[in-house]
Amino acid sequence: MSQPVHVDSVSHWNTTLRTAKEKNQPIIVDFFATWCGPCKAIGPIFEQLAAQYPKAVFLKVDVDKLPAIAQKYQITAMPTFVVIRESGVVDMLRGADPRGLSAMVAKHASASSAPAGPPLPAEAEKAKMEGNTAFAAGEYEKAIDSYSRAIGLAPKSAVLYGNRAFAYIKLIKSGIPSKEERQKLRQKAISDAVQATAIDDKWAKGWVRMAEALVLATDEEGTQDVGEERRPEGLRKALEGAVQALENAIGLSEGKVKAEAQKMLEEVQAQLMAP
Repeated sequence: MSQPVHVDSVSHWNTTLRTAKEKNQPIIVDFFATWCGPCKAIGPIFEQLAAQYPKAVFLKVDVDKLPAIAQKYQITAMPTFVVIRESGVVDMLRGADPRGLSAMVAKHASASSAPAGPPLPAEAEKAKMEGNTAFAAGEYEKAIDSYSRAIGLAPKSAVLYGNRAFAYIKLIKSGIPSKEERQKLRQKAISDAVQATAIDDKWAKGWVRMAEALVLATDEEGTQDVGEERRPEGLRKALEGAVQALENAIGLSEGKVKAEAQKMLEEVQAQLMAP
């Protein structure tokens, strides 16, 4: 049974948030005080919700012991419940409101966009982290190498294929590889996205990566090697595939991932309707 994690230091907080964000897990935080009666009353409800939604990360922060964290999130009343995603705070509830808390947690934690499956082996996780660091620095070739090493160690991980597909996409857009190499990378991005969604068809981000790879294959450079008579039909099929992928992502996600997928869907549909 999952239990809330009591944060005992700022470093503990930072490490826990970083790990949860890397896994795209929703983070539900209970800012409380030991002298607060309403905090004690709603505490068991928070514990029940942690057990009910094991894919989310539930944290408890004592505002008197960790005032720096409370100040950062502008906590002025206890209890205050905060939902944090990759983009930052996405929801907040002040007061001991069991129904409101249950609704807020259900909204953000019932459909996690993190991929299912067991944790990665230690060496694969290390390679993935190296890939994430390189990706964040814009070193996409290095990121691809790291993700490839991780895939060799954990070939059934949807997130690794999704990450490598995204790195391929970013490398193509950078314009650094030759035109011939960029064409090959387009196919590799699609292949990795297909693999990610085949491993875990419930992972929303995998479908987003599929859509991104398909759309990239329809740009002017991506279609140069296709005969003019076949080009319109090829474009239509690729865009229709992207629409289906994005509709899958929207149905499986919430918050930032869902909003991004919806925006991209509108753009792709507009391309389909263009003369």
